[in-house]
Amino acid sequence: MISYPLREYISSKKDDDYHRPSSSAKKNTYTEKTNSNRLIYFVIFLILLLIFSVCYSYYSYIDPTCFNKECTDFVCHAYAQGLIGGHLCPDLCTARTLQLQNCLGEHKHFRSRLFDDNEGQQVIRCYLRHPLSKSNPSGDVKNHFNFPNDESTLDVLYNGLQQHIQKIIAFDNSEILIDALMSFADFNKDGKISLSEARSIWSLVQIDEFIYTILLSDKAYTPKIVGTCGHIFALEKVVNPDLPFDDKKELFSSSERPNWYQRVRLAIGILEYFSDTWHHQDTDQHLYLCQPLIKSFGYDKDYESKMLKLNHIVSSKSIISRLPNQCHTNKDCLYDSYCHASCNMSTNTCQMKGFNRDSLGELCSLISSLVVPEANSTFLTNFNVLIRQCQQIVTDESSFDNDYIDLTSLQIRKTLILQNLKNLLWANIEYQMNKITKKSSKKPAPPPLHAKK
Repeated sequence: MISYPLREYISSKKDDDYHRPSSSAKKNTYTEKTNSNRLIYFVIFLILLLIFSVCYSYYSYIDPTCFNKECTDFVCHAYAQGLIGGHLCPDLCTARTLQLQNCLGEHKHFRSRLFDDNEGQQVIRCYLRHPLSKSNPSGDVKNHFNFPNDESTLDVLYNGLQQHIQKIIAFDNSEILIDALMSFADFNKDGKISLSEARSIWSLVQIDEFIYTILLSDKAYTPKIVGTCGHIFALEKVVNPDLPFDDKKELFSSSERPNWYQRVRLAIGILEYFSDTWHHQDTDQHLYLCQPLIKSFGYDKDYESKMLKLNHIVSSKSIISRLPNQCHTNKDCLYDSYCHASCNMSTNTCQMKGFNRDSLGELCSLISSLVVPEANSTFLTNFNVLIRQCQQIVTDESSFDNDYIDLTSLQIRKTLILQNLKNLLWANIEYQMNKITKKSSKKPAPPPLHAKK
């Protein structure tokens, strides 16, 4: 075997390659490209396979109750045994014309799931603690729908509803809400409440979201309940689930966004929600929204603000009952990632002082994002004064840092700002409507003389 330096070997290989026919070089280039493409496709396939595996593992093992089958099986098994009733039951369980299609969202704190129906006309809320067991499914549904019992009367149901509601919200006059619930329980409107209807309404009031939906059912921003089956209830679907700006709070392009008066109408609806829930008229409670505003509202075809979900509404009494009895830091008093109380270090107890204090500032910012673009200078002059007052409350540390907060004074200041903002927006809406009315009410111009016969 002939031995020679590596440099000479490389040089000779280059010469050989140089004298090699061009067709061979092209063939090698084509082969290299083919191998490279195959490698790219293989890597893409592996990435897609990994993503699919992660998604499948999550929905199959981590959160199985997000599937529609578990929710449907639970209520339909109870319906087949005559334990529950409701307008949705025949379509969901007998005719099978109603199907829960997509898991739109969840609230792990309450184990709730939100589904689309097969036609996309409504959203269906299902609260499910656990799926049916294979060993004793009948026992599962009987344990869940066990009140009132077979020997109970309407008085037992009425008193049970009253006691439960008082645990959720401290009502000054709970009879109005109880009467509304009793009327709602008569699903077939025959003037009587059957045992299955009574058990259904009792299972529904265990869901805070259902209670708040009934409580605020006379408000334009609250989606209407269109049907129930046991502890499942359906709400009208909000046509536009996003407010007209993106996550950066930048308005859509001019061809897509609503006009200024339509956005003002949206802003009024959101302000009305805050006015109604900051200090509810029939309770001594604040109703807090423990979710960013931008994710809480959409709007319908008439540009009326609509709440997307009410499962993030919670009363101050409910919050206190769910917070720990003892705390050492503020982290111990977290209700969820968005709402939190503070820890009183002297008593080691959670207190509501300053709870969700940033909500007013968030409201001011959102309203500004809606109505400031394209607004006229006269409106902006008055609007900016109110927004500065709004921000002053949020930044006024003396209102929150003291051991004693004058809640009455704070409530009056907030109420005045909200009312003044609504009045300003309504004044501009009415002004525009008057202009439209005057234009449409003008007498038609007489035809020209040459047009007369």
